[in-house]
Amino acid sequence: MHASAYQIELPESPEAVVFVNGFVARDRAGLLWMWRKLFWIRDKTAQAEGCVQIKSGICGPNEVVMVSYWRSEKSLKAFFRSESHRQMMQFSGKNPSSLCLYNETYRPSQSGKYTHEAQGMATLYGAYGVPSSDRSVKKV
Repeated sequence: MHASAYQIELPESPEAVVFVNGFVARDRAGLLWMWRKLFWIRDKTAQAEGCVQIKSGICGPNEVVMVSYWRSEKSLKAFFRSESHRQMMQFSGKNPSSLCLYNETYRPSQSGKYTHEAQGMATLYGAYGVPSSDRSVKKV
């Protein structure tokens, strides 16, 4: 069985952004907080206006990374000002040594490659099964 691979054609200046953030627990308090809040954080992020998709992964017992896809930097910044995000950051403010937090924001410069179904940027700029006459999708 062979899956068709495809790429999407991005707009010249894509508005969408990819947000990568992670947590590294540095002590017992950070570890307990991270595992108690992990699914809540993922769910609140996924429900935020402008978030199209979120992927979370366990890097090890004390580290988690999340990658979220946003319609625009404006929607991501609105999430940073939300009550949910404030609640997420409360623990870190009260326990600054318990967690190492990091985040990076990227704009796509070229298409990824996809098979079977749209994931990531393809959920915004293309979809599997779009007729080949549609310029936003091309087979690879």
